Amino acid sequence: MSDRLGRHPRDGSAGEPGGRVARSFARVGRRVNWRGAGRALWRRASGRTPSGDRRSTAQFLLGRMLLLPAVAFTVLALAATAYFDLQGRTGQLRDRYAPALVELTHARISLTLARYEAERRLGKGGEEPLAQTALVGLGERYPSLLTEASQSLNNAAQTKALNKAQEQEVRVISGLVVAYDDWINWANSHYGSDVLRGAGMEYAAGLLGSGTGPIDDTSPALLDRIRSLEADLRADVDDLSGWTALPVGAASAAGLAALVFTFTVVGTLNFVRGQLRIRSPLLTVYAVPVLLVLVVLGFGAAGQHRAQLYVQHTAERLGDIAVPHTPGDGIKKEIKSEIDTDTLIEEADERLAANLRGTHPGAWAPAAGLALALAAASTVACGFTLFHYGRRHLAIHWRSP
Repeated sequence: MSDRLGRHPRDGSAGEPGGRVARSFARVGRRVNWRGAGRALWRRASGRTPSGDRRSTAQFLLGRMLLLPAVAFTVLALAATAYFDLQGRTGQLRDRYAPALVELTHARISLTLARYEAERRLGKGGEEPLAQTALVGLGERYPSLLTEASQSLNNAAQTKALNKAQEQEVRVISGLVVAYDDWINWANSHYGSDVLRGAGMEYAAGLLGSGTGPIDDTSPALLDRIRSLEADLRADVDDLSGWTALPVGAASAAGLAALVFTFTVVGTLNFVRGQLRIRSPLLTVYAVPVLLVLVVLGFGAAGQHRAQLYVQHTAERLGDIAVPHTPGDGIKKEIKSEIDTDTLIEEADERLAANLRGTHPGAWAPAAGLALALAAASTVACGFTLFHYGRRHLAIHWRSP
């Protein structure tokens, strides 16, 4: 009992009026601190001392001749870094990864169709081959499809989207295509023997694979290797299409630097009007292009990012393209399936070209470069304008001991 009576209440406890008053004073103090910091920044931007007097005109103008261009060039450099990083990654997606994925899809579909054609002519799993195979062999469609697959693999390797390991994988796949063709031709050459023909077809089927199971980059099957390579490229596309630290950080820093530039320009205009009795619309006109650059590059960056996302979505759709096949459908339905599948790939390729047309260096990039050049010239003009306003004060300042 005595201990409880002897205890002193904590200062500013929640249940006492004194605590609420202390917290109220703390909140007021924080507001006062913010206001005080804002007033201090404004005094510095407008060339005033803590007592409210104007600073030396010559010293102020000399400092602003250097500060305004420095801050403006910082804004331009950061904005250009963010924009051209996005443009560079879009260029990789447009010129390398999108064509590589289209070509790999072509190769995978052509190999699948070639397998269907070979199985239709030579039989599969004990099925009887077509009667005309004894006369015309594999015909023209099978070798044509296999040639298309080989050409697509070569085109994919030439896009420069693949690293050295992936290029080596494409060469291995191309060699397996030749091996697959050799086994199909061997089975065709033993057309009269059900056992030998069936063994050749079975080995060829194992070499090619089904291409419908889980993606396994260690599988020796042709179609699994191609699907694994497609998955690797789609992962690279996802990385290139996402927001990375460089453009996000540069854009955020550019926005902060633009606020500092605007605050500094407004303070400089206030000083020039109050101290020199000069209204300076010219300084305002020269400062505006620096801020407009952010708008121009912002629109350009948004277009670049939309194009990147479209490549990402198209890459996923290309990976889902497959050839439906039901044994016994007949050659007409197989050819129709081939035409429909090729149409899907070509339409995806055309839509990619249409959506990426505006991202070419000859499209938006000149506008961005022109905006940056004009803003840089305006930045230099800001410095010369301040020098013109204060040249007499600067001359006196430099002559004084």
